[in-house]
Amino acid sequence: MSHEIMPGGNVNITCVAVGSPMPYVKWMQGAEDLTPEDDMPVGRNVLELTDVKDSANYTCVAMSSLGVIEAVAQITVKSLPKAPGTPVVTENTATSITITWDSGNPDPVSYYVIEYKSKSQDGPYQIKEDITTTRYSIGGLSPNSEYEIWVSAVNSIGQGPPSESVVTRTGEQAPASAPRNVQARMLSATTMIIQWEEPVEPNGLIRGYRIYYTMEPEHPVGNWQKHNVDDSLLTTVGSLLEDETYTVRVLAFTSVGDGPLSDPIQVKTQQGVPGQPMNFRAEAKSETSIGLSWSPPRQESIIKYELLFREGDHGREVGRTFDPATAFVVEDLKPNTEYAFRLAARSPQGLGAFTPVVRQRTLQSSRCLAEPALPCGGAPAHTDPGLLYLGLMEQPRCA
Repeated sequence: MSHEIMPGGNVNITCVAVGSPMPYVKWMQGAEDLTPEDDMPVGRNVLELTDVKDSANYTCVAMSSLGVIEAVAQITVKSLPKAPGTPVVTENTATSITITWDSGNPDPVSYYVIEYKSKSQDGPYQIKEDITTTRYSIGGLSPNSEYEIWVSAVNSIGQGPPSESVVTRTGEQAPASAPRNVQARMLSATTMIIQWEEPVEPNGLIRGYRIYYTMEPEHPVGNWQKHNVDDSLLTTVGSLLEDETYTVRVLAFTSVGDGPLSDPIQVKTQQGVPGQPMNFRAEAKSETSIGLSWSPPRQESIIKYELLFREGDHGREVGRTFDPATAFVVEDLKPNTEYAFRLAARSPQGLGAFTPVVRQRTLQSSRCLAEPALPCGGAPAHTDPGLLYLGLMEQPRCA
């Protein structure tokens, strides 16, 4: 007979023997008698086991004048599963890792649990549960990232200890983002220097950068002039035409392919003029004002900034000139109206290229929001047919 119990469990095993004459019955564990000689029962003996920690075999012995017979009872203490073998990586892609492992357990397990974590990022372990095979592909990973992976087994008792870990890296992809903070300025009348920073999401080892530049930005980028750069974050481009405006874009590439292009910037081929202001942004401050902010061009002697703005797409363009700063508030604007802004820096040698247009709408007039009884462009919302409204009151302007 055999019994399975949980660790620390209790069990009673009964041995019954019959014969004529009736035999005495005792229990033994190995060579040790568990039943006292002077208290040996006849025909039936119950062995009470408590707080059992280990599996063992117990022998029931029945004795009479006719002879001796034995029977073995097996007590198996169920335990947590052992650690599986160290995972083996069989395939890597840019976003997945496939592993196999040896069960490490002679008895069947209910399922396996995989724990994994990026070695370059802080945060909790990721867990995959209810895996019933010894092969699994972990998906949704980041390209060109190192991961550490463990496997553990689960049975009816619980989850066992983890395996030894395996460390592996996902494959590369083309960059998912463009180079940052691209800037250009003139070294001479025909040579410009271009600088940038690495992409936020390189997705692999950056093998180089490609600069596209043209005087005709309306043409497809594939028709622009190209300039390749290996392991550097700046380059010079020469043989440019004087007194022209060039548009420049930059992309990064890995061994897998090209990433996206940076936003276009413009540069004037006039020695000493500044590059474009960077990170030009607009934010509505009130119903009549919009705040502008930017980062100054690198390594330039700025003496003034020139701002051009207009109402909508077809309004008359208005200019403002002010001293070097990184923010400016445009006031006396119309409520709930969109404006378009461009900004350029001036040095003693001349005016640099303007930024691309940035658009922002002023806030809606608070008077219009606070007086619902006087709808914009109409009479009060009265329903009394005997009340005559004369439109002599000045209405608040609501765009």
